[in-house]
Amino acid sequence: MEQDFCVDTSGPPLALAIEQGVYLIKPNLREMSELVGADLESESDWLLRARALLDKGKVEVIALSLGHIGALIVTRNLALRARALAVKPISAVGAGDSFLGALLFGLASGANFDDALRLSMAAGAAALMNQGTELCHTTDVYRLSAEVQIEPL
Repeated sequence: MEQDFCVDTSGPPLALAIEQGVYLIKPNLREMSELVGADLESESDWLLRARALLDKGKVEVIALSLGHIGALIVTRNLALRARALAVKPISAVGAGDSFLGALLFGLASGANFDDALRLSMAAGAAALMNQGTELCHTTDVYRLSAEVQIEPL
């Protein structure tokens, strides 16, 4: 099965997409909890449920966004956590889209998961710094990317 699709949706559409097989999903914590049918209250819960989903062989990468506490990237062979950057949020509109766009840009450009996660965290934080529907600015993304701390789990 070829799995080259990335999905950023929730509820039944997310479950149906996974049944068909996808490369990457980007649920937030609430969406992941709904998908797996369990409360996800700790880092160990997040990892356990993500790995169980990966073990089914229908998704290769889970980018779990955790809002103000950061994000995870989980594959069969690695798990990485990035803490959220300390920026003054003006608007959360587009932060998740900026996160995902930067992640996919990084991966498509040949970046490893560490560097792609670093770029995506910076893009999400940069989007928070803008009003309304304005997304992240490239200069902010690259400036903030130097501040992102990635830790293996």
